[in-house]
Amino acid sequence: MVKFFSNLPDSDHVPYTFITDEPHVRDIVRYMRKDDLMLWGGIAAGFPALHFAWERAYPSFHPKVMPRVMAIQIPFFATCGFLFAAQRSLFRFWGWRENDIEVARWNAEASARPAPAKKGWQDNDW
Repeated sequence: MVKFFSNLPDSDHVPYTFITDEPHVRDIVRYMRKDDLMLWGGIAAGFPALHFAWERAYPSFHPKVMPRVMAIQIPFFATCGFLFAAQRSLFRFWGWRENDIEVARWNAEASARPAPAKKGWQDNDW
C-alpha cells in the first residue's frame, strides 16, 4: 500500500514501543488519556475565557462586537485543542512518548481487530 507519509517512524528508531504508523482517527481519539482531554478542554475554554476577561478589564472594541468575536474564537480554539490532544495521542502510537498503557490496550484488542482487507492492485509490491 502506498504510504501517505514516506518518513514515518518504525520500531527501530523510537525510544518507546512502536504501535502503528498510520492509526485511524477513531483510534487516536479512543486512545486519548485524561490529560489529553484536559488539555483539549483547557485550550478550548481557557483562551476564549482569558480573552473575555482581558477585554472586560481593558476594552479594545465596542461590547456589541464581543458575541461575534466569541462565535469565532470558541470553535477555533476547540479545534486547536483537539489538534494538540490528537498530536499527543499520535506520538504515543508512534513511540515518541511513553505508551505502556496504549501498548497493553492495543495488544488486548488485537484479537478482535479484523485483518486488513486486500485492496487489489494497491497491495502489489511494485
